[in-house]
Amino acid sequence: MTDQTTESNNPLDSYSEPKAPFLQSNKFLILAGVVLLCGGTILGYSVGHRQGLSVVGYDADAQELVGIVQKQKDNLSNLNKSYNMAIQERDIAVSNTNDLTAVLKKTKDDLSIAQSQSKIYRDVLRQRGGLSLSIQNLSVKPLPENAYEYQLDLAQISPNNSRAVGSVEIRLIRGTEVLAVPMEDSQFNFMDFERLTGRWTMPKDFVPQYIEIHLNGSVSEVKRFSWLRGEEVKNTSAFVSEVPQAEARAQ
Repeated sequence: MTDQTTESNNPLDSYSEPKAPFLQSNKFLILAGVVLLCGGTILGYSVGHRQGLSVVGYDADAQELVGIVQKQKDNLSNLNKSYNMAIQERDIAVSNTNDLTAVLKKTKDDLSIAQSQSKIYRDVLRQRGGLSLSIQNLSVKPLPENAYEYQLDLAQISPNNSRAVGSVEIRLIRGTEVLAVPMEDSQFNFMDFERLTGRWTMPKDFVPQYIEIHLNGSVSEVKRFSWLRGEEVKNTSAFVSEVPQAEARAQ
């Protein structure tokens, strides 16, 4: 028996199915990987961006809070300084008030003593016949702009407690020239003692030799004083322009 190999002539028997490419066969897996990668990237960026914004916002708020706190500290420091100054001023004012109160009390006590002594002297004078109307003192003070201020003290101690009533006149004398000093009130009406004050302006280039006081009341009296110019008083309590000027008068 002879072996015989039979070859098939059918073309379908020699055909084999070709293999698919890798990318094509795994495209869904690759696409899913790409989607996951993109999603993770986007998610990471979003989270990081939000955290970055949160950090920036926090820093801005923190700086603002630091500024507010510093401003409040400065305000508190200024308030403490003002408070301490107010306390010091209060303490000084209290100390000054206490000192002034003590001085005022002493002055009142001294005045009370002086008034009591004056009353005793007046009573003694009355018991001895009293004191007739008289000029006790004359003071003339030079002021700026050729103005002058006078103080004239009058006294009368009557045994029967009667009042001193009358008038007074002040004259400036230089040789034969006589000037009458304008007085704010030349009339008087007092008990025991009174001081008359006033101001006048001396005429330019007029320098008196004497100043005379003419007193008219229960008794008439004339006193002449030599004119001696003293130191000028610079602190005045009235406008010198308002001071009346002396007028010429026949002697």
